[in-house]
Amino acid sequence: MLTGSNQTGLQTAMRTDIEIVYHLGAPYTDNEQVTWSLRKDAALLAEKRIYLRRPRLYRPLLAEMVQELQGDKPSIVDQENLLNSIIGRENFKRLIMTNSNFMGVPAWMFNGGLFYKNAGRNTAAIRNLFPDNPCEFSLGIADPAVFIPNVFRGQREKKYPQLMENTDLATVRWSDVIARIQEANPDCPITVWCNEDSPVIWPTILHRIAGLDPKIRLQGENDIINMIISEEGQTLLAKYLADRPNLTEEQRRRLRVVFLERFYLSEVVEEVIDLPGWTAETVEALTKIYDDDVNRIKQMDGVTFLSP
Repeated sequence: MLTGSNQTGLQTAMRTDIEIVYHLGAPYTDNEQVTWSLRKDAALLAEKRIYLRRPRLYRPLLAEMVQELQGDKPSIVDQENLLNSIIGRENFKRLIMTNSNFMGVPAWMFNGGLFYKNAGRNTAAIRNLFPDNPCEFSLGIADPAVFIPNVFRGQREKKYPQLMENTDLATVRWSDVIARIQEANPDCPITVWCNEDSPVIWPTILHRIAGLDPKIRLQGENDIINMIISEEGQTLLAKYLADRPNLTEEQRRRLRVVFLERFYLSEVVEEVIDLPGWTAETVEALTKIYDDDVNRIKQMDGVTFLSP
């Protein structure tokens, strides 16, 4: 239990100046890499008063409080106790927390035949843990033609028909999920990007989540591209960038594209899609819907879309 009382009987003052940033995932996209990339610059983050703990140290605390509240907002004392349990009494101005289950557990992603039906309610539950603090969300989305097979392979609770619950694949749209999050959290801006673009725009994603000046170089800026290019490519890219510190981020993005084309490891990235009833036409149709949906998301008010 995180509840408590003020022994002196005086009203406590919640630190509402701290910005709360929730990275929502999605599941099976960056696979916690936001945390591990940013933690490479832990000293820099501390200097900038940005706080990022290991997920296992705060996720149980958040889950416990959400379960206890059942949709209610916590008292000021409970908010203080939760915040102090996460960051102590350090003088930070920005707190980053990440969990690909914030929107819902992957095995229940199509509960009721609707894609992330409870995304609004679930994100409101974590947003309301600190209701008077500035709050923002970040979300990496992915092509359902790849995303759904990854979700199915990553869970063991359900067979494919049970997972999908008769969901019409043609209705699976990230824009609807984002709209539910916005409706439930109208005061929270949301940053969105395509997981497919992460190798090229990873530094921009990290800067945005951390709230850092884009000109600051981060040690983990090549973490994603390094997963899908050869060791030779990794070495050459690191040297090329180190020898040219004055390149703009736009120039660095173009360079990553060149290295992807030359040193891409297709065996690492190629997806095997084998789901009941799926055909090549199914994959093509889902990707077309996704492309159209991304264009819609780019036009949504309150959304900052990161793209190459």
